[in-house]
Amino acid sequence: MSHSNVLEQGAVQAAAKPPTHRRKIVNAVWQPFLQFKLLMYMLGSTALVAVLLGAFLYVAFSDLVAVMANNSDSTSYYGEMIEIQLVHLFRYCGALFVLYILLLAAVCVAYTHRLIGPLRPFTRHVDALSRGDYSSRVRLRKSDLELYEDYAAKLNALAVHLETKDKHGATNQPSGPRED
Repeated sequence: MSHSNVLEQGAVQAAAKPPTHRRKIVNAVWQPFLQFKLLMYMLGSTALVAVLLGAFLYVAFSDLVAVMANNSDSTSYYGEMIEIQLVHLFRYCGALFVLYILLLAAVCVAYTHRLIGPLRPFTRHVDALSRGDYSSRVRLRKSDLELYEDYAAKLNALAVHLETKDKHGATNQPSGPRED
């Protein structure tokens, strides 16, 4: 088999395959404003809970801090240990809060991607149909929400109907100008 035959077969196989749209990691942030807005709502509610928790901890430890502040021997062993433990507590809480924010951002992006992501294939499909490309089909990912499968099936059925109608209309049309 010659090199030209191999190239021709590759070109025929490439032409026979329907075009596929590769998903990129950049597509995870498709609607950045919506994702940012959801993240801000979640962070706002988290900040409210953090302030309430801080107020609760302040009230809970205020008596202990007051006793330690009134103690004339401020360099006592117990005073130093309590101070060290409080510093560790606030450091760990701060680190956990930062980790929580990062996880919250990841969940917001992932969920909105699953929710809004199928709109991209729907948009491409409707654009193709409006251009007259009735061979276009909606292809959803396995990770997309199930509620979109019904809409995808209906749009694909519409495309099949339009494609069939277009083929039958093209065969019934005269091929050239008629002379009477």
